[in-house]
Amino acid sequence: MATKPLSARIRLVARLAVSAAVFFVSPALSETNRLRANPADRAAVEACLKLVDENAKQAAQGQVEDEAPGPAGRLAGAAKAAATQSESCIGAVTVPCQQEPGGYSTVGMIDCNTREWAVWDELLNRAYNSALKGAEPKLATALRGTQRAWLQWREQRCKLPAIENEGGSIVGPLYTDCMLGATARQALWLERRE
Repeated sequence: MATKPLSARIRLVARLAVSAAVFFVSPALSETNRLRANPADRAAVEACLKLVDENAKQAAQGQVEDEAPGPAGRLAGAAKAAATQSESCIGAVTVPCQQEPGGYSTVGMIDCNTREWAVWDELLNRAYNSALKGAEPKLATALRGTQRAWLQWREQRCKLPAIENEGGSIVGPLYTDCMLGATARQALWLERRE
């Protein structure tokens, strides 16, 4: 019986490790229920959101400037507006975490993404419960239906990288990054419902 070359065995072990990492972070296995934000991560996201609110209040009191024409003007306008947009806080935990030693490893990226995902998951649940509290029955039914549909969409959307990169070590980080981003955006939408 022939044995596999060492490089093939290493690739197999790496694939199994990544598959295990994705398996353990899958919300289909109720992982979302086990996500727990730590106080420092929660504080980082909340401080960012507070700064965005302060920036937005200052910007609302200032003079409105016309955006320069063309693509460069649009990008300059978007960069300036980022300081007043809550979505700019997505990454408040993940970016500095991934800049630490080991943060750009597969396991490091999964850990960093999952830490921030836990914060946004708490904010999402708080915003959802707040939206339902005191809502008229018709609105409450619509919010529940919207949230259920969104949960299904998020799960299917975030599984795509595993299909597109089957066997690759990037699958786990892509999955957790997708879950983080989708959860954060839904939390912000539920908070504002604009």
